[in-house]
Amino acid sequence: MDDLERLAHAVLFPALGRPAVPRWVERPVAAGLGGFVLFGKDIVTEPGLRDLTAGLRDLSPALHLAIDEEGGDVSRLEGAGGLSTPGNLALGRIDDVEATRACAHQIGLALRSAGVTWNLAPAADTAVNPFSPNGVRCFGGDRAHVARHTAAWIEGLQETGVSACAKHFPGHGLSGTDAHLGTPVIDLSRDELVEHYLDPFRAAVAAGADSVMVSHPRVPALDEAPASISPAVVTGLLRDELGFDGVVITDALEMRGVADVAPLPEAAVRALRAGADALCLGAWAYGEQVRIAVRAITEAVRAGELPVARLEQAVGRLARLRRRGASRPGARDDGLGLRLARRALRLTGDPRLRGAATLVVRLEPAASPASGDGPGHVESLLATPGRTVERVAVAAGTYNGPGIVHAAIAEFRDEYGAAGDVVVVVRSPHRYAWQELVLDRILATTPGAVVLDMGFVHRDFSAARGWVRTYGASRVCAVAAVEVLYGRSETSIA
Repeated sequence: MDDLERLAHAVLFPALGRPAVPRWVERPVAAGLGGFVLFGKDIVTEPGLRDLTAGLRDLSPALHLAIDEEGGDVSRLEGAGGLSTPGNLALGRIDDVEATRACAHQIGLALRSAGVTWNLAPAADTAVNPFSPNGVRCFGGDRAHVARHTAAWIEGLQETGVSACAKHFPGHGLSGTDAHLGTPVIDLSRDELVEHYLDPFRAAVAAGADSVMVSHPRVPALDEAPASISPAVVTGLLRDELGFDGVVITDALEMRGVADVAPLPEAAVRALRAGADALCLGAWAYGEQVRIAVRAITEAVRAGELPVARLEQAVGRLARLRRRGASRPGARDDGLGLRLARRALRLTGDPRLRGAATLVVRLEPAASPASGDGPGHVESLLATPGRTVERVAVAAGTYNGPGIVHAAIAEFRDEYGAAGDVVVVVRSPHRYAWQELVLDRILATTPGAVVLDMGFVHRDFSAARGWVRTYGASRVCAVAAVEVLYGRSETSIA
């Protein structure tokens, strides 16, 4: 294998495909593969994650092992039965930068224990558009506010020896398009971008973030290409304007935001030419995609379309990605997440359950490839001895979903009467017209219903008997909400 192929392998970050070291990885790792991004499907338990990272490092100690651990709705640790914390929206709602720093510090300690040293977080996007699919992953809708918390999160994480990655440059939050499903558009001038839109990323650079992830929105004022393959965005804005000289990693190249414009071979070459150093191939990218990308990169160099010096620069930056010593490792505090979830929670009215039976009505949002399964803990937490808990769940594609919901409520009320409580669990329902219609009917026909919103809050439900806002759907957020429903919490902030 020649040096060029080793350079091409060194910038690639595929997924694994299974929660154990698969056989296919041996050849690319021996060829100098940069590392892996560990996705939720690769992680079953915390001990299993430790075994997985140890097995990979046995193949090559130089591998970079990255993960998306934002906390809140985007958590790999929680899904494996590990640490649960509120996400960015809840931390921004608390608005205590020391709490944000402490939360990120705990995430860093948990990742180090699991053998992961590169965290593809925090999200530094600003939720200026309430219909953004990333709203719950943002610290808020004010750039100065987001910038403060982004810097604190990065500092808290990197103190543990884990590298941070501010994403999704140049910033989701203005568009309502999910980059997994299409190409978002940031319709701003270059001056508007530089003068205020990029402030959270400017703060991330100032805080010493080891890396930045460039995603796939299109910025027509600069380029017609998605940001991840645009020299005007990666080099012009991030490198030249913000002065960032750390590692730039792309968002997954399998996402339609770029794949609809440039298939993997083309996207890989264009991203490197634009100034990226590491190519995240995606959750469903394995051996074949690695071979395709290596072939495209080596052919582009040999054809004179990609300077070998650009590859060498990228590999050099990855080599400098800090293998941090834990300068202030601190102690694990697995109870911090719940304490913060309680601080973030807000309620209006009287949401306390009054009867011996509860019907949980779930209005399911569109599934996000980035986040987990959502607030699956509520029913199990409500199910205490002597209490009956029933459940009905519908999504946009559910046949006769509104009819199912209203029939279930009517039957439940016939069965339990005043002894039954109806709790409607939603996440950012304002983003879904069908949910708005169902909610309007529930509130009009079901006196005493309680609304539990575990997403980005935009619609006012103060007309309900009780309205609880958790600002996220992690396990600790669900625990804090159930404490309120059972009247066990002192939370009373409207």
